[in-house]
This record gives sequence, C-alpha cells and structure tokens, in this order.
Amino acid sequence: MNGGYKNMARIFTTPLSSNTSTAKEPLGVKRVEWSATDACYKAYRYVRTASDTTVANGTCLGFSDTIRQVVSSDATNADYDENQAAGVGIGTITAAYYGWVQTGGYHSALITDAGTDFVDGDNVLLHDTTDGVAEREAAGSASNTRLGIAVGAYSASTVPTFLTLDEV
Repeated sequence: MNGGYKNMARIFTTPLSSNTSTAKEPLGVKRVEWSATDACYKAYRYVRTASDTTVANGTCLGFSDTIRQVVSSDATNADYDENQAAGVGIGTITAAYYGWVQTGGYHSALITDAGTDFVDGDNVLLHDTTDGVAEREAAGSASNTRLGIAVGAYSASTVPTFLTLDEV
C-alpha cells in the first residue's frame, strides 16, 4: 500500500494534538499520515476518553464501549477488555475529552508494566490488571488482541513498538 495513501483527499479540522471538550471530527474516523521523522505511515483514530482516563504519550488504551468510540486506560473498568485494544496515546487528552490515538505504524515508547523485559519480536498486549500499560507475550503466542510487535529492546519502562491495529 505504500504511496496509496497520497491520493486520500479527506481534510481534517483538527491536528493530531487535538484535545477538545466537544467533538470536532466524526467519532471513530481514521486517518493515515506519513511520518518523516520515522520514515513510515502511521494510522490514527478519533476517540473520546472515558471520564476516568487522562491520556499521555505512550498510554495504552482499550475500548470501553460497545460501539468502539470511547477509550479507557482503566484495567478494572467493567467495560474495559484487554481483548479490545484501541490504540496508544500520542499526546495529552483530558478525561472525557476528544482527540487522536495511534493505531498503526511505529511508536517509540509504549509504557510498559516494568516487569519482564521485552525483546525484539515480542507481542505487545494491553495489560489486563495494570492501568494504561502494555505487557509482553512471546512471539507466536498471541492469545489477546495485540497492540503491536516490539521492534527493539525494553528501556526504562517503555518499549518501541510497531502498532498493528490498523495496518499501514
């Protein structure tokens, strides 16, 4: 698909750093952009955060509603399911606000549980008991919906990951 996204004509009204109290884009809309910094395409989804969730860069998120528009980092929320990975924060989104989360492409620093070290090729999953972080699973054994694949070594509670929720 390289180059195919150049023909997309959708103009978005919000920057990727959007953090607004009212929706400025259709909820759930996806967008793909080229990252000159990382030399790859990246995919994003416009969402609303749950009232108990503030997002920062690297925060791992799951859907907390049945129509896949509201995201949460709260692993103890009854509606949160580690099998419903939604994406990863790329900046600040205030609780119950609207903004963009990354769903595909390279992300340099997903926040982890600081437990077992990730290695290149590990599956990166939503943690099922710790809020807003990723946990590892050995390559080839994904039992949950993975956020992506580790593409480098774990360092200081973060891991570089190629997100695979939306292939780009």
